Amino acid sequence: MIKKLIILGIDGMDFDVIKRYKEFLPTINGLLEKDKNPRMRSVFPADTTPAWSTIYTGLDPSEHGIINFVNVGAKQNAYRPLEFDDTVFQDKTFWDVLNQEGYSCAVLLPMNIKQGWEIKGLMITRPYEGKMHVYPASRESIYQPRIDILGTEGKFTSESDLPALKKEFYDKVNEEIRLTKLAMENEDVDVLFSYFSTTDGIQHDFWRHCDPNHPNYPGPNEFENTIRDMYITMDTFVGEVIKANPDCKLLVISDHGHGARPVYTARINELLKRGGYLVPKEGEKRVGKVSSKKKLKKIVRNACVGFVKKVGLPKWAMKFARRFPVWKSLFASSNDFNWAKTRAYLSDLSALKNYSYGGIRINDNVPENERDTLADEIIAYLKPIKIEGEEKNLFEWIVRTNTFYHGSHLDRYPEIIYQMDERYGGEWELGEHICEKTGFMYMLSPGGHRWRTALIVSNGFSLTKDNYEMTNIYEIIMDETRKKSMIHF
Repeated sequence: MIKKLIILGIDGMDFDVIKRYKEFLPTINGLLEKDKNPRMRSVFPADTTPAWSTIYTGLDPSEHGIINFVNVGAKQNAYRPLEFDDTVFQDKTFWDVLNQEGYSCAVLLPMNIKQGWEIKGLMITRPYEGKMHVYPASRESIYQPRIDILGTEGKFTSESDLPALKKEFYDKVNEEIRLTKLAMENEDVDVLFSYFSTTDGIQHDFWRHCDPNHPNYPGPNEFENTIRDMYITMDTFVGEVIKANPDCKLLVISDHGHGARPVYTARINELLKRGGYLVPKEGEKRVGKVSSKKKLKKIVRNACVGFVKKVGLPKWAMKFARRFPVWKSLFASSNDFNWAKTRAYLSDLSALKNYSYGGIRINDNVPENERDTLADEIIAYLKPIKIEGEEKNLFEWIVRTNTFYHGSHLDRYPEIIYQMDERYGGEWELGEHICEKTGFMYMLSPGGHRWRTALIVSNGFSLTKDNYEMTNIYEIIMDETRKKSMIHF
């Protein structure tokens, strides 16, 4: 029996998608309406890894440091994935702090946790390096987590393999639900937290099949309700949790929203070049001139995209790409510009995917005492820029990072961060036009994260604010656990 609070973490569940399908989602939409549709913003950037780190600790990314912007201008031109181990979380998570206060917890499949650790209660980890861990080990016979199901990872799947990918997602969510139900039945703890991964993944891969407004929407198709049906699966399960635990409070959250990945591109470095902040190498100064090298890169890139769309990317290739990501120089290279004269340049989250949010890095050649002034100058230059052919601003907002976050890990961010119109993603290359209604990453991964549309709903207690930040979740969990009794509504 769960005595005080159940927390269901649903990766990528989006407020606007819920409203789009509200007639099919009576439980979650009903909980939203009960509290007058509270909104929640994710962390910046709206990425899974830093967001769940914030949920666990109550710290923003500049405080916990689990954040990774690609610095394409680094001399070593190294695209290193973010690396950390469980020590960055131990004794800092809400379940550790609650344990220290005498509360017991069951923690199931927590994102970011790798090998896990003993806690007062139960922990079942996600697959990591071919293993899952159950603490205490004596409970493994009860749960027998299926690593063969939870350990699958299908990315960049070919069109012909989509039926198998859809089945993979549903097998995975059913296993996550099975483990959560077992924990509710078998664990006598104060708090249960369970993480669900598939809502995010299925939106990444099937968005264009479900969105008639997407430029690559194929028309009526066998996958057109795939996202809706995954939301229905989660809505049905949330209803079952409430019914099975009528005297226990419930909090349902997501780490970020989800929508269409930007299908258009905005050449941020071209804007900086025209403003005098970025200098290309000799021979590439004329607007619109494309070098033979860039033409070759475009040919290779398009060939890679076509190959992946047709046959998919094998799992061994995904592992190789993560371990040796030098291939990203096809999309963004430190050899493109004159770094001795360049003062600012685009700083992306991956150097591959087009994001509507991102940053601008001040080059190391700018003295420390001039960096804030230069950042403010660049912001003033970029803020009024319009989308070509429209009266709408390209940037919804653009700020100096040290006015947005204030933690000790600000050096892991670029000096400027921004959110553009969601139709546009940042583009590294220079070119004749700032805004181009062409992209490529949306063809491979049509769904993308959104910053403003994360989910927060409750049952058994009220959410009293209209707007929440991701840093508020930790305090909600702590406050509702510490209360002596449940308040019924």
